[in-house]
Amino acid sequence: MNSQILKFTPFQMKTYWFIAALSICTIAAKAQTRAGNVAAQKTSSAKPSVDRQEIPATTYMMPDGTFITKDKIDSVRNAWNGALFIGHQESDRAQGILHLVRLTDDNMKEINEKNAKDELVVKAMVNKAAADFNLTDLHGRQWSLKLLREKVVVLNFWYTACPPCLEEMPQLNEITKMYTPDKVVFLALTFDDVQKVQAFLKIHEFSYNILPGSKAIDQQYKVSGWPTSLVINKKGVITFATNISPDIKRDLSSAINANL
Repeated sequence: MNSQILKFTPFQMKTYWFIAALSICTIAAKAQTRAGNVAAQKTSSAKPSVDRQEIPATTYMMPDGTFITKDKIDSVRNAWNGALFIGHQESDRAQGILHLVRLTDDNMKEINEKNAKDELVVKAMVNKAAADFNLTDLHGRQWSLKLLREKVVVLNFWYTACPPCLEEMPQLNEITKMYTPDKVVFLALTFDDVQKVQAFLKIHEFSYNILPGSKAIDQQYKVSGWPTSLVINKKGVITFATNISPDIKRDLSSAINANL
C-alpha cells in the first residue's frame, strides 16, 4: 500500500479544512470505537424542480495520483493507522474525484482537538429548548420551528462541499422513508445559497426539506462541525445531537422513535 505522507503547511491545511470540514477519518475512528465496544416519508418540497444529471462515479485518488475503489479505503486506513483524510476541491467535484491524504501526527492532533471541542458543543445542546427560526425552502415554502410543535423535527446542518455530509446522505434519505410527514419533519439547513444548492442537487439526491441561507441559524445553534444532526421532540426540546456517526440511520431512527 502506498505509504507517501503529505505534510501540510498551515495554509494548505486551512484550505482543506474549509473544503471538507471535518473528514471521513472521523467516521472511521468512531465506527471502530463503537464496533470495539460493542417508516415512509417522501416530502414533496425536498426535491427542487431541476433535472438531475447522471451522477458521476466517485473515484478516490491516492497521494501519488493513482486511483482506488471505495472498497479499498478501509485497507488504506488500516495501513495508515487511521491517519486518513478525504477531501476535494471545486475543480474535482464535476469529475467525482476525492483525494485520500495521509495525515501527519500534528494534523491528527489538530483534528482530534477540534473533534473533542465539537463534541462538547453538541452534547451541550441536549435537553435544551431548540431556538426558533424562520427559513424558506427551495420552493418558497416558509418553515418556522414553533409551528412544528406536536411533531418530531430532525435537523441536519450541512453544506455542499462537505465530504462527510455527502457520505451520510444515502442513510439520511433512507430514514425519510421510514416516517410519515404528519409525524416527523426532516429539515436540512445549509449556509450555501440557493444557486449552489440547486447545482448540487442536479447530481446528488437529498430528500430532506432543504433550507439554504442558514448561516445565522448555524451560528445561533453554535454549530462548528458539519454535518450535525439534531432530533427535537414535540415540545421543542433537543433530545439527540451528533456530529458524525458511523451509523447515522440507526442513531437517528432510535432517537426519533423514542419521541413518537
